[in-house]
Amino acid sequence: MRWILQFSWAAYCLWLLLAPAVVSAEETPLDCGMARGYPPYQYLDAQGKPAGLDAEVAKLVLARLGVTGRVLPGDWDDVVASLRLGRLDFVCGMEINHDREHFFAFTTPYYTRKVVIFVRRDETGFKSVEDLVGKAVAGDRHSFVEHYLKELGLLDAIRIIRTRTKDQSMRMLKDGKVVAVIAPLAVGRLLAGRQGMPVRVIDVGDPGSPVGFAVEKSNDVLLKRLENALEELKREGALQPVLDRWLH
Repeated sequence: MRWILQFSWAAYCLWLLLAPAVVSAEETPLDCGMARGYPPYQYLDAQGKPAGLDAEVAKLVLARLGVTGRVLPGDWDDVVASLRLGRLDFVCGMEINHDREHFFAFTTPYYTRKVVIFVRRDETGFKSVEDLVGKAVAGDRHSFVEHYLKELGLLDAIRIIRTRTKDQSMRMLKDGKVVAVIAPLAVGRLLAGRQGMPVRVIDVGDPGSPVGFAVEKSNDVLLKRLENALEELKREGALQPVLDRWLH
């Protein structure tokens, strides 16, 4: 019996040495997903590092939470899928709408993002969404414009092409591969300017979609932590200068 007790004590001591340290929820590293190719909101800088309004807000929030965190860029569809599959803890800068609320829970929005349709200025035949029927248009899933087209009964009559980035969409517009691009107003203007391509806007009346952080539907603990961090940043005046710098 004595040797059994000695063995058990030795085994227990060994377990204490090898067992991982207990880490609280507040100290657990967090991975935040973001898109790339959506300046000024989410993109990669000249060094290939995450940049833009949403990336900067995410870094502020992670710092406020006091945790080690990573902002991980990727193609938007892959980012959304990774959040649904639990490969990411949260996603920054996601437009909040009814379709997405089936899958994700959102923080209070920290700004709004207006989505429009861009066409080349020299293409005078495109003045309304009805003029796009039968044409190829670059766009995203679940945007305000897509819902607008659905309400009009035109969604299936327009060939919407999904692209990896808005930069790719604008290059396709310049090369004549699509006749229009669905994009946030600030994104489209910036990228069209970089392409040296004059554009016009078809405004479909988007009042501005609310934008916030998204987590898995059941992750109430993390949602509350993100919400509190955002609220503290707003209250202390640390968030508004970031919004002003990127949006104006």
